[in-house]
Amino acid sequence: MIFTLTVVLVICFGVICYVDFRWFVIPDSINIVLLLAGLTFRLQQGVVETFAACVFALLVGLLMWTIRQVHLKLTGRVGLGLGDVKLAGAAAVWFSPWMFPIFLFLASSLALVFLLVFSLARKEVQTQKVPFGPFLAGSLIVTWNLERLYGSLIGQIS
Repeated sequence: MIFTLTVVLVICFGVICYVDFRWFVIPDSINIVLLLAGLTFRLQQGVVETFAACVFALLVGLLMWTIRQVHLKLTGRVGLGLGDVKLAGAAAVWFSPWMFPIFLFLASSLALVFLLVFSLARKEVQTQKVPFGPFLAGSLIVTWNLERLYGSLIGQIS
């Protein structure tokens, strides 16, 4: 089961990278696949854990939507697409709430490193629009595996 879920994650990651970098959208169908695969993973842990994961996913979606709205209100520009909001919510089903800061920090760090390398390669200063979905998806893969492989250690630390 873990191998199949990993394959699903990697395929979704590839699709998100291609589509989001090319058209700046994340298809709802990919977010649905990620959500359903995550629920499949959670159902192995029981109904209570699955319900808790669903509530957490809704809270993450609400948090990300709020961040999107505040940014839009302050700047007049959309900084976080709705696909990113839905992706973060679907991703939240895959790991415990304790891992969310790691997930978000890793996604943001990956995006910043990408921007740094990209700006050094172009040798010019400009405002660059960068899709966030690929970094969220990559962070999901890493965060899920971190918790899955080292969850007992992480639980002892927190």
